[in-house]
Amino acid sequence: MASLTVLLRHSGKWNDEGNYIDFSIEGILIKEYASFNDLVGSISNQLGIDLSTNTIKIQYNVEGNRTPMEIHNDMGYRVYVELKKENREFGMYPLCITTMEKELISGDGLNQGDIVQIDEAVQMYDSDTDDTLAIELANSGEAIGVFELHKDLIISKTNQKEVMAGQVYKDKATLKEVMENYAIAQRFQFRVDRSNAVSYALICISEDCDWRFKASSINKSELFKVREFNDNHTCPLKDKVYEQRQASSSLISGIIRTKLTNHKRKYTPRDIIDDVKSDLGVDVSYMLAWRAKEKAMNFLRGEPADSYKKLPGYLYTMDKTYPGSHIRMEKSSKNEFMYVPIVVVDESHLKSYYTGTFVSASTLDGEGHILPLAYGVIDSENDAAWTWFFEQFKIAYGVRENMCIVSDRNESIIKS
Repeated sequence: MASLTVLLRHSGKWNDEGNYIDFSIEGILIKEYASFNDLVGSISNQLGIDLSTNTIKIQYNVEGNRTPMEIHNDMGYRVYVELKKENREFGMYPLCITTMEKELISGDGLNQGDIVQIDEAVQMYDSDTDDTLAIELANSGEAIGVFELHKDLIISKTNQKEVMAGQVYKDKATLKEVMENYAIAQRFQFRVDRSNAVSYALICISEDCDWRFKASSINKSELFKVREFNDNHTCPLKDKVYEQRQASSSLISGIIRTKLTNHKRKYTPRDIIDDVKSDLGVDVSYMLAWRAKEKAMNFLRGEPADSYKKLPGYLYTMDKTYPGSHIRMEKSSKNEFMYVPIVVVDESHLKSYYTGTFVSASTLDGEGHILPLAYGVIDSENDAAWTWFFEQFKIAYGVRENMCIVSDRNESIIKS
């Protein structure tokens, strides 16, 4: 029985152009009249792949086709053999091997409503049983594996209270928010030991503590599985005492989003501070509450910069829809919108024993609230005093082109 030499490429990845890159190479002999299972066995033996815990995907490139051809049954194997018989050179039609970890997950204790459509790269299908879903993982548009999950096991909600090894989360962002909530509820601190696109590891803030948490993605998909979780703290009580470190702006923004959906409701940072204290028992600063609101607003309405990018298209559509309308948009030579930075300066005479004058410079923030920029105390409103104040203001904020000063037209302000 004739044998064919085949070049194996493994431990690499497929790029967007349909090329297998960053690989290592091996070689095997295959029999002309063997089966697909024989091919899988030969490849696994040569590469040392444990088929009890892993599956392999066998693909090769065909000239004139960007999409790789996959060998997945006996017919696919026979087609490949015929191609190799016509092109017996060792380097022709190398087999590209993708190894995937088998994931058959089971468990209970989660809510039935937590199943979701993950994203375009992860597709779900009804399997042969009523209580499982088949999950197909994709990489650059190519399927890379299928495994089964119980329908109630993928956690998509950030209000998950119980954390344990074996849980599967819809993505890393959901898992991070769950762990931040968990730390607040359990009143302790953690720090990130490792975090990247495929792994997430946490340890206790105390170096002498055994508490640790490890999670990683399933076959490089969006899904994240908790691999290890030791929830026992061995650190001293003084180290475990909660200092409200985990109450991040991202966590708070996720909690307050529903309260910002009504644009007529006035929901201030002070309201956020009160709600976080009531719901989480955590004291947060005004600035943290303000940042959380900004993130929540950006999540609900999008980034302001993205909205401005749509403005030219919007005006074009208006012009075509309402002919004869006077619609204009003026921009600077740098393709920027025209604007004028405005600073309001004012003074207040002090009535204390030493008298003097309190002076300030302010503007408005994005919500129309007064934002103090600078203030000081001078002997009186005179040329030298106002000149000194504006010199210090210039040092602090630099030169703003076309900046407008709003004042009570005091002569010393005009001169300075």
